[in-house]
Amino acid sequence: MDKPPIFIIGCPRSGTTLTRVILDSHPNICCGPETHLFKNIKIFKEKIFNYWKMLMPYGVDEVSFNSQLKEVFSIFPNNYMKIKNKKRWAEKTPDNIFLVDFIDDLYPNCQFINIIRDGRDVVSSYKKRWGRITIFKAIKAWNKSMDLTCSFHSKFDSSRYLEIRYEDLVLHPVEQTKKIMDFLGEKWTSSLVEHHKSKHDFWYNLDKVSDEDVKKENKEILGSPNKPIFDSSIGIWKKKLNIFEKVLVNIALKNNLIKFGYK
Repeated sequence: MDKPPIFIIGCPRSGTTLTRVILDSHPNICCGPETHLFKNIKIFKEKIFNYWKMLMPYGVDEVSFNSQLKEVFSIFPNNYMKIKNKKRWAEKTPDNIFLVDFIDDLYPNCQFINIIRDGRDVVSSYKKRWGRITIFKAIKAWNKSMDLTCSFHSKFDSSRYLEIRYEDLVLHPVEQTKKIMDFLGEKWTSSLVEHHKSKHDFWYNLDKVSDEDVKKENKEILGSPNKPIFDSSIGIWKKKLNIFEKVLVNIALKNNLIKFGYK
């Protein structure tokens, strides 16, 4: 792969899956289902480093160790790239926004696309997907994501880091996908705004027993964006949150809502 890998990041429920299938529709780029591997690889590295002094006689430095960890992860997207007969891979796991420093250590030339969405809509989406009990988790996740986003402004230059507003993406998909392609150094194609016409892989049903049963369950997940782009989810919090929840999110998210221009 000549061009650097792409990492789609953002608070969960911010439109990262939509961005994933958009990129996956490009003739040169493949982006498979979420892997959730980096958080586990990071845990593995931390456990190894608890015994690093004991391992020093083996002469392995951290740079070499990171290189091997990189190879472990790359097995999956590299093989997926061959299966899809494409030239470049992207990875989308929303929690990766909390692991950017770790990913950057492994892939110092990678490119990040950070999807930003109104935190109140994020909370509403959490509630719809996982229930009211997750509202406080959503508040914490969005605030943390926005705080990290502020740090990315000084950490990365424009060749490696791009921010896309979910609201802009669904309201002006052609303009925003062209912006993404300019950032990635790829040619724009209309397939990006017709992603619903392409086939995309989703997680298998892990409850099935046999391999054959698992393969039959490669179906669209609930709420899959494998349909035309729509903008009806903008401001959905006004309809889906009750009065107490509205007051709560506006207070809890106030500082970052103002900072990022959400009224």
